[in-house]
Amino acid sequence: MRVELHHPELGPVEMPGVSLAMSASPPRVPNLMATLAEPSSVTRSSAPEPLTRVPHDAPLAGVRVLDLGVVIAGAYAATMLAGLGADVVKIETPSGDPFRSYGAAFCSYNRGKRSLVLDLKRPEAKELFFELVAQADVVLDNSRLGVRERLGITYESLRAVNPRIISISISGYGRSGPQASLPGFDPLLQAQSGLMQAQGGEHSEPVFHHVAVNDVGSAAMAALGVVAALVARTRTGLGQELHTSLAAQSVLLQIGELTTYPGAPRPATGARDCIGASALERYYECVDGWIAVACTTVEHSRALLDAVAIADVDPRSALDEARDGALAARLAGALLPMSVDGAITKLDELGVPAVPALTLDETYTDSFLHENGFWESYDDPASGSAEGPASSARFARTPAGYGRAAPRLGEHGVEILRELGVPQARIDAILAAD
Repeated sequence: MRVELHHPELGPVEMPGVSLAMSASPPRVPNLMATLAEPSSVTRSSAPEPLTRVPHDAPLAGVRVLDLGVVIAGAYAATMLAGLGADVVKIETPSGDPFRSYGAAFCSYNRGKRSLVLDLKRPEAKELFFELVAQADVVLDNSRLGVRERLGITYESLRAVNPRIISISISGYGRSGPQASLPGFDPLLQAQSGLMQAQGGEHSEPVFHHVAVNDVGSAAMAALGVVAALVARTRTGLGQELHTSLAAQSVLLQIGELTTYPGAPRPATGARDCIGASALERYYECVDGWIAVACTTVEHSRALLDAVAIADVDPRSALDEARDGALAARLAGALLPMSVDGAITKLDELGVPAVPALTLDETYTDSFLHENGFWESYDDPASGSAEGPASSARFARTPAGYGRAAPRLGEHGVEILRELGVPQARIDAILAAD
């Protein structure tokens, strides 16, 4: 996760590497772009090639994922694949995913799946698992290093049953080094990666991000890796082993801050009460709430200064003013008497990038989120009517979505085993043993 590349103008550039390891088609860090040249040598066809067929199913329809993931990183990676149309079977121990006790959070991180209970410590359950592997495309887990070896479900054993299988593992700290076998959690990686201290500021205490940024980032990278491996399999006919980690994402998510070269400026840091990066990129309080402004051009800067009748400040130099300096104080004084709606309306009219700072409760009713389909209502077997984020990808010709709520523990066990072709007498024996 640390590479050095050469740039013809900046010299040696140190930056994060690719946060996904693939055994058969390893990704690499591309060369740095030297200049932004005009694409004069690029030829484009006058019209796109016609599609040979127009698919009517979801992008990953027909792909079966065996989900051994728990808590957030592993579980949510499988949910992202379910949102793209994959058939995701969540395989749980008899006690279930420990994150089930988190209620709504569990439901949101596990939508679109079916649940099957298998105690992989039992030989008959492991036998069933390998029968599922033979008909599956992907096995996903976020177990601690060594767990799969103890259970006898390593990639080598999966490949022996199904050479086309893709195995993706998410760990806390990677596969080597003194921390590799330790349990990794999002707050620990926030701390160890410098993320907390950077948000708190150089001369303040670390600040914790309550959003599980490394967990969600790892889930997204794992899902992307699976899609890449599926594409590679269309060329080779073979699966492969993939690995990523929370530690890798803790670096990747700070790629701008962790990229350096001789003479590079120090990256900006936060503060104890960080309300922005500068006077023109920060939050401001109004009489009934808060707004955020993000002026990044001279035109934005000029429009904001005009909106609050500040005529004695150069719009260009205003872009470099500190978040807690004299200009910020003047802007705060001008915006405080306004209502949120009034301030946003005025700033929008003048072309100033600005939005209200919503509370979490307000996001449920925000018209922008609903009009763009970011929210959806659905029935949840545990809580009844529920509302939450929709699947994050939109496909015009191959629409997808979750299709089902988070499953109850073992809800689809009989259904899945029948699909596998397990005789009813064997299913009855399994249920009796449980």
